[in-house]
Amino acid sequence: MWFKLMNFKKLSIYSFLISLLFTSWAAQAEPAAKRIISLAPSLTELVYSAGAGDQLVGVVNYSDYPEAALSLPIVGSYNALNFEVIMQLKPDLVLAWQSGNRPQDLDRLERLGLNLLIRDTQGLDAIPNLIEEIGRVSQQTQTARTEAKRLREQLNQLRKHYQDAPKVRVFYQVWHQPTITINGEQFISQAIEVCGGTNVFADLSALAPHVNREAVIQQNPDMILLGGLDHVQQQWLAEWQKIAQLKAVKNGHIYPLNADHFQRPTARLIDALDNLCQLMDKARAQD
Repeated sequence: MWFKLMNFKKLSIYSFLISLLFTSWAAQAEPAAKRIISLAPSLTELVYSAGAGDQLVGVVNYSDYPEAALSLPIVGSYNALNFEVIMQLKPDLVLAWQSGNRPQDLDRLERLGLNLLIRDTQGLDAIPNLIEEIGRVSQQTQTARTEAKRLREQLNQLRKHYQDAPKVRVFYQVWHQPTITINGEQFISQAIEVCGGTNVFADLSALAPHVNREAVIQQNPDMILLGGLDHVQQQWLAEWQKIAQLKAVKNGHIYPLNADHFQRPTARLIDALDNLCQLMDKARAQD
């Protein structure tokens, strides 16, 4: 009986070891994505963050970071793809933006037999998660895991530091005519929350709701953050400064931000949070 038990234990150990070896072999046998096309500027950045930049063969317009991306072939814009160029590049993986790329374009790519990875990164925590996923499919696992860990640690440290901080009420402007902001489910709003801020339009149902000037005046935020492009930010700033009754105007807390940092769900957004938190600290100090 004892001998049979020992043999069973040995058999179990051998089976376990064989299972480990098979799992390891299967992971190595899975082909890596060596020719990747990105269909959003943010996805382009995430590919580089994952360590797979050398495997990119095509990107869409405005994929301008890092600098190496500027030399890659353009396959159209996020909402107007050039299918002929895409097929010529022979990608083995196409990274797509679920809420940005047109569904009919993604359907056509699938009908053409291309391998698609369709993702959205609305939440801050989705950024390191997607970096890790891109690292797995491109077999850049270690680089991606290291970067994802770094970003998660930054988020955790900031959340812990500001979890009990006095709230700063914030209005974030994405665009004008109409005035567009963000609701609480959007990653910019979550970035504001990390720093102990409150998005004054968090409760609206649309991800990018339209609001009028009177609604902003009624909310009377402590701080106004300006997204958009550099050449329009000064115009927006001048328009808000005309409304003297706004608390953000009276206290001088209107700040133009680098939209490439704050309006793309990438590692640069998480890296920019420390500066955003410092701006909120200024508003707290004045209360």
